Amino acid sequence: MILKNLLLHNFRNYEHTDISFHPRINAICGGNGEGKTNLLEAIHLLSTGRSFRTNHLQDLIAKGKNFFYIEATICKDHLDQSLSLYFDGKEKKCSYQKNPSTSFSSLLGLLPSVLHAPDDRDLFSGSPSIRRRFLNLHLAQEDPLYTHHLSRFYQALKQRNFLLKTKHTKTLSAWEEEMAISAFYLMEKRKLLLQELDALLPSFLQKLSHEETVQLRYLPSFSEEHFSLSAYRELLAKNRIKELSFGATLIGPHRDDWMIFFQEKTANAFASEGQKKSFLLSLRLSEWKRLSHKFSEPILVTLDDLAIHLDAQRQSLLRPLLSGLFQVFFTSPSPLFAEEAIQATYVVTKGTIRLL
Repeated sequence: MILKNLLLHNFRNYEHTDISFHPRINAICGGNGEGKTNLLEAIHLLSTGRSFRTNHLQDLIAKGKNFFYIEATICKDHLDQSLSLYFDGKEKKCSYQKNPSTSFSSLLGLLPSVLHAPDDRDLFSGSPSIRRRFLNLHLAQEDPLYTHHLSRFYQALKQRNFLLKTKHTKTLSAWEEEMAISAFYLMEKRKLLLQELDALLPSFLQKLSHEETVQLRYLPSFSEEHFSLSAYRELLAKNRIKELSFGATLIGPHRDDWMIFFQEKTANAFASEGQKKSFLLSLRLSEWKRLSHKFSEPILVTLDDLAIHLDAQRQSLLRPLLSGLFQVFFTSPSPLFAEEAIQATYVVTKGTIRLL
């Protein structure tokens, strides 16, 4: 899969930009605040239907404007295809091959990608919701049924929580059945994903830092011995009295977590900052390899401010890895850290971009 061309209109600080990209390594260079990360944000929005910097699409509209528009040409299955997105503060529109939709989530899986950004450090120290979002976004790109069950589970959860708060228990069992079916699907997929990423991690970690391997551990909200559809149904029924007092559902995929362990201890507490950076980059590369296998062709990789977050030794180890990733977009104040691997360098200045 290749992103061939990108048009941005009134997006962040890009008033109007139309740029073609190289099918391999693309360096996006420039000073702070010039718009490098905005470019990766646009690519991520095309790929996932969401920004990695804000939950509010309004923030993406250029100052003084009342809409943004993004259009891309991608090469998929050896054919050129078109994607577009529009938002005017109220109405969302997107189109794939001129087939319109009002949901940006319909873009999932059309241009799959992996993003490594400075905020990835929150996978160590952030809340469980951040780590669940990592799982959800990965799985939603490859499996439309996962997205269906995720939506179905949260709709049923909302209804069950309302009944718990209002002490109306008559229809609880019906919503619990809806929750149980989708919850089991979500949890099985999450568990398998972490197992597969855990198996891929050692190879990248050895190439990047020569560190000892790490382990990814799934931490569901209830014991592994209860990890079955029937057992989850029974737990929901068993916990009703307790949850009626809380007015909330206390077990299920909405309370899942996972963690990175290093030498049998939590990496957040016992790994150095340099080791954490290696772990995170290795995790993202493992993501890339897994998704590329699922789609039977290499997917996009976007790397934001990577050079300044790796020391000189880790930068030197990263260089040979870049050329094996197919199409890559990385931002950096300077392309020097990976100059020999770069096929195209773009310079961003105040929301304008030009090929160097």
